[in-house]
Amino acid sequence: MCEYSTVNVAQVHRLHNAPTKKSTIPFTVRLVENNHSSPEKGISGHEVPADGSAVTFAPHRYPKLQSFKSAHHSKSKEKIVLVGGRTAGLHGFSDKVPNFSQADQNYALYVINLATDITTAAMLPANLQESVGVMNAQAQQVTNSKGKNYLFVVGGYGWSSTSTPPRNITHPTLTIITVDELIDSIEAAAKSKTVPEISRFISQTSNKSFQVTGGEMLFVPASSSVSKADTFHLVVGQCFEGNYGGRGDYQDSFKYSRSILTFPVPYLDANGNIPTIELTVLNASNCTSDAHNKSALDAQLARRDLNVVPTFLPTSFDEKTGKALPGALILSGVFQQDGSNAPYLQPIVFSFNKEDTKLPQDPDNPIKSFTVKPFFQMYNNYSCANLQLFSAKDQAIYNVLMGGVSYFFSSDTGGLDQATSLFQVPFTTDVSILKMDNHGHCTQALSPKSDMFFSSTKITTFGTEALFIPDNGLSTCTKANLSSEIFDLDQIRSNWKIPVRLGSILGGIESSEAVRFPPVFHPEYTVASSRLIDVYLEMAPSHK
Repeated sequence: MCEYSTVNVAQVHRLHNAPTKKSTIPFTVRLVENNHSSPEKGISGHEVPADGSAVTFAPHRYPKLQSFKSAHHSKSKEKIVLVGGRTAGLHGFSDKVPNFSQADQNYALYVINLATDITTAAMLPANLQESVGVMNAQAQQVTNSKGKNYLFVVGGYGWSSTSTPPRNITHPTLTIITVDELIDSIEAAAKSKTVPEISRFISQTSNKSFQVTGGEMLFVPASSSVSKADTFHLVVGQCFEGNYGGRGDYQDSFKYSRSILTFPVPYLDANGNIPTIELTVLNASNCTSDAHNKSALDAQLARRDLNVVPTFLPTSFDEKTGKALPGALILSGVFQQDGSNAPYLQPIVFSFNKEDTKLPQDPDNPIKSFTVKPFFQMYNNYSCANLQLFSAKDQAIYNVLMGGVSYFFSSDTGGLDQATSLFQVPFTTDVSILKMDNHGHCTQALSPKSDMFFSSTKITTFGTEALFIPDNGLSTCTKANLSSEIFDLDQIRSNWKIPVRLGSILGGIESSEAVRFPPVFHPEYTVASSRLIDVYLEMAPSHK
């Protein structure tokens, strides 16, 4: 079932003059540029040997990447591997030349040791480059009950030489990487100056249902009480075929998934084979019989290039047990189907249960499969670096969205402004915190500009298609029955004497342009970032 509330975007404009209430968000976010990283030190793909041999780079050099995926070593969590992505900045909008060139795809595997700041790398084997070196794929890292550490990568957009004619496609591929062995192999080969056995640690299968790009994939363990097996949920996105054009005449080239694709985690068997995968699709057609709700929800699910994050289901938190039911929060994304070039503004809460969930403490208020919130998300409306914190004390979850692009942004005078050009979601430096409480009420606030410190004046915007890499040792919310990706804010809040470092933002699109797009935007002003930006948490002045 679903619940839908019609909204009028004009209501958003009236919020500009609404009285400001005291923030209920107990912390602010401070971003500090890591002085060891800089664009001048960034690693380009041509520096990785084409013959497949592994190479070690000088300290404090990181690859220029955006729209990539990552996974960490299970025993040495400071080691991460970066897979796929794009080595250039914002794509072009030409109707005459490729806007996503094969030359800008990342066909290298990078291993970064964040403890030593040493990067090693090796090229993918030729037969894996096009299907693994994709952009905007969906991925999740999972360690099974036997301690095997995997990265699962689904779909993604990129060049296909085997298509007729050869062109960019959304790949229908599921790639399974055994992470620890891959990282160890690349590092060992770099020391011996040999070719790592990369193919041994990558398995693949194909299915048209995996032909998705620009969505997200979440993991729900069997221990979560809402699933009988470890399960993946592939959330929205699109299938795009061919070159991305500039005039909008490519509309027939893409199709939104408008659905959640659910399937058991396909762990490799004892012989290294991929098991048969059973797929279940949840969409507007099979979650409601109401014609209005079906049409409205179908339109709301036509989203891509967004943030889909783990959360808890409103009204599910039980104070006696300290536990809640896990769910997903679909945040913003592009573009609304009315031709306005505006992003979606309403978050969607998604329940992992196929049926309505009757809560013991509130049996008369069942949780729906989809609930479109009557709330406007005004900031950080595109895929960006993000993190989540849950507080049992506050009975709330806090979503920190860092950089990216925004429908609204903070003006020089401290108020709100909105882009008026064709590009309704310009790049931004804003960091916002979106809070959802146990009643399902949402609020969003900007972290003060004074809490962001950069040593380089060349950084004006950051975070689009970047990843947040968490630090080791921070408490997560598994005791509350929630995702291990969610930080335990109450545990962190027990020591407010010094700023608490949560991790770093890695890669993404970096721009030297001002916040607003000019009438004619020049993508050449953007680059794929090689910076590290450290993320700190501090108590808000109003809560000291």
